[in-house]
Amino acid sequence: MIIIIDEASAKLASFYYHGEIFKLQWRSVAGKASMSEELQEKLYGALPGKLLDELQKKLLDEQQYELQEKLQEKLPDELREKLYVALPADESINDFQKTTIQESADNTAKANTGNLRIPKAPTDCIWIVSSRQQKQIADSLGIASVGEPQCGTRYAVESLAELDIDYLERVRRRYNHIPWDIGETDRCLIRELSLSDLPALYELYDKPGMTDFVEPLYDYETELEYQKAYIENMYGFYKYGMWLVFSRETGKLIGRAGLEHDELGYMIAPEFQNQGYATEVCRFVIDYARENTDFEELYCRIDERNTASVRLAKKLGFTNSGHMDDDIHASIYRKNIKNIKNNEKH
Repeated sequence: MIIIIDEASAKLASFYYHGEIFKLQWRSVAGKASMSEELQEKLYGALPGKLLDELQKKLLDEQQYELQEKLQEKLPDELREKLYVALPADESINDFQKTTIQESADNTAKANTGNLRIPKAPTDCIWIVSSRQQKQIADSLGIASVGEPQCGTRYAVESLAELDIDYLERVRRRYNHIPWDIGETDRCLIRELSLSDLPALYELYDKPGMTDFVEPLYDYETELEYQKAYIENMYGFYKYGMWLVFSRETGKLIGRAGLEHDELGYMIAPEFQNQGYATEVCRFVIDYARENTDFEELYCRIDERNTASVRLAKKLGFTNSGHMDDDIHASIYRKNIKNIKNNEKH
């Protein structure tokens, strides 16, 4: 991840990123960049999509005189004067450069700024903005941005002092439609669904017995639209939902589990049933809800004919509340998840 941040925001931000920050300065719109040739070479090669190059083109392009007025309107003074770029310290510039040069070649597109050609912003950039002008530039370049409410960013924080690397990484992923990794258990990886997972999801639901007690998927086009909205609204707003469960050993999709608000849901492929996978994953979800939500309790709806799920619910500490969901003829099982001592969690 590459972080773009100006001096004003850097003084307020609380994170420390790999210990490497490169400071760039421009003297004026028509002036040359005041940085060493060595640093210039590293940064020009290292920035995905040649973001730095394109920001500088807005100042130093051959057509700068023709475009100067238009570009000055879009580029705030503070960005012309000072721009900070943090680069990952654990990657070599040479290897990084090889990858990003190809990305730049693949992603170049014409932007709506006269005759200037501006590459699409790389998905590994995020801009911590300090003004609406910066936010608008980030939007025009397709760069994820985060800032305080007055900046108008979709991902706003009350104070930049709240920022940390994990939050920035999640914003970058959300903006670029990259699914979040939620966590791991001993044998499983739990992460959000992406649209590219739909074929594997259909394979999961086609397995024997998978839809005996849950609704099947829609037809492909309807399911695609449903999942687009789900990712945007459920994941994007609540930061939880029904996730996918993958085997850490094989990387294959083996089930689903997660939260529909305070309802626990789960399903495991038949070849992995009766091996403790559902228990392992559901305990992870319960712990996640305890630590990351305000829910006092969770519930699950279980058809009493689904004896395996009834046994699992009781094993997890859920008890039959005596109520029914008459629409699906399911019993309501509940579990208090707050005020539980650590040694009583499981």
